[in-house]
Order: sequence, then structure tokens, then C-alpha cells
Amino acid sequence: MMKVLLLPGSRRLDSINVRLLLAVEKKLQAFGIETDRVGADDLNAPIYDGDCEAKVGIPDSIKKLNKRMAAADAIIVASPEYNGFFSPLLKNTLDWMSRSQDDQPGTLVFKDKAALVLAASPGPMAAARALPHIRTQLSNLSLNVFRAQLGVGRAGTVIGEHGELLDEKTEQQLTVLLEDFAEFAQKLSRSSS
Repeated sequence: MMKVLLLPGSRRLDSINVRLLLAVEKKLQAFGIETDRVGADDLNAPIYDGDCEAKVGIPDSIKKLNKRMAAADAIIVASPEYNGFFSPLLKNTLDWMSRSQDDQPGTLVFKDKAALVLAASPGPMAAARALPHIRTQLSNLSLNVFRAQLGVGRAGTVIGEHGELLDEKTEQQLTVLLEDFAEFAQKLSRSSS
């Protein structure tokens, strides 16, 4: 059975990007795909700094996250947009995950796995400026980023508190996107095994 890691770019209580991942999780599970959703408490790491890494090593939270990534066949990222870029939390998490020290595999933990980029925004622009930056970051980590992506605008009114989609168009877009991504990820997983 295929397994997908769901990584939010926000730790906020009631984050619309976490809500989006809840919607994703429900749909993937309905397709018979196993999910592993990363929670706010799993994203505890200091701002990446080479001196910090040299003194104390890779944080335990990141070591655990790397094990979860290693066990997954694919990753789906959902991030807010901050001033035209994706969240510092997501960047910091990926920077730490890419480090190679002791038994940590560095970027090899991501190599050749499928990735899907999502973003949710309270405004009408649907985090459109952040999406290409997330794609670049994930590609730099040797992930195979799926050609399609989704930004959800006015997400506070489109995605309910428990990940229920309140807009039929968004529901259809997400369903088709996830079906296509699942097919892409499964083909990729078979070809690399």
C-alpha cells in the first residue's frame, strides 16, 4: 500500500493549510492510500544554524520526521504565503531534514519520491506567489514534483474546521488532482523499487 507524508507549513491553531491537509487525508484514505499527517508538535526545531548543528546535532524532532519521510512513498506539502514566499517554518524544517550527520541520510531521504505542492490563503490570490518557490525548493531536494498544483483562495470560507470542503469547484479540483497525483506517485514508486 502506498504511503504519503502530509507536511504543513504552519503550526497555527486552526491553520487553513492544516485544514487543507485534513481534506487531502480524507480523500487519499478513501482511495485506499495510507497517510501520515505531520502535526504542529512534530515541527519543533530551532532556526537552522551550522553552529547549532555542530554543537547539539540534528534535533530529535527532525530525526523522527526523517524516519517518517523514509517510510513514505510520496510527500504533499501545504504552506501559507508570507510576503510572496512560503513559510519560514517549512523552509527551516526542510533545511534541517536535508542535513546529513550521524545516521541521518540528508537529501537521500527525499530522492526520487513524488511530491505535490498545495497552498491555502485567506485572500483571493490563493498563495500563487509562494507555489513556484515551494516547487523549486522540493526539486532542489531531489523530489519529483508533480506538474499540477493547487492554491486555494479565500480558504477560510472554502475549507471547514475539520477539512470539509464547502465549495463544489474546489472539491472537484482537489479530487481530480489527488487522483492524478496518486497515479503518478504509484508509477514512480514501482519504477524505483
